[in-house]
Amino acid sequence: MPVPPPDEEMLARMPMSRDEYERLRPRSRLTLFKQKTLNMIARIMLHRGLRLWLYRQMGVNIGHDCVVEMYAYLDDQFPELIFFEDHSGPSRHVIILCHDDVAAKAEPSGSSGGGFGNRHGFVAPVRLKRHSGVGTGSILLPGVTVHEGAYVGAGAVVTKDVPPYTVAVGVPARVIKHLKHSGGEQPSSPNGMGDELKAQ
Repeated sequence: MPVPPPDEEMLARMPMSRDEYERLRPRSRLTLFKQKTLNMIARIMLHRGLRLWLYRQMGVNIGHDCVVEMYAYLDDQFPELIFFEDHSGPSRHVIILCHDDVAAKAEPSGSSGGGFGNRHGFVAPVRLKRHSGVGTGSILLPGVTVHEGAYVGAGAVVTKDVPPYTVAVGVPARVIKHLKHSGGEQPSSPNGMGDELKAQ
């Protein structure tokens, strides 16, 4: 059985330290082995339905009518922190990460932080809202949300939220276009990269 997603209260506290998250939600080595094995199999699975089933068994939260293309790499350490709402999903060779240990390595060994051996980074969820998509070869870093109706262009590195009904491209990803949607007026940008674009 996959690790269930955290409750809303815990999600609201993220990003949180990886050590704290693992203390609150421990998992066995067998569970980690299963998650990593399922990820390797799912990445090369030809049958779309079976691929989605494998990712769900791994712990990824996948809604209705989603697509996860072959060769996508979904975080296999904390897959329960990945959320694909209905009609969303990543294309081929997309990387979605929910943890980052590199930031923890900024302090050299022997510093007051305790050194490389016993320091970890943070965890944070990655969300694809309804009717959103991520282009080939893109990278989504921990804590980002691709909002409803938004699209990420091929090869982008997403470091901040992508506002609803926009297209974001580049390294780092920036909004280049606002899309029309059936709801009428354009939605406001929720703490994402759209505000930066308007300021330019």
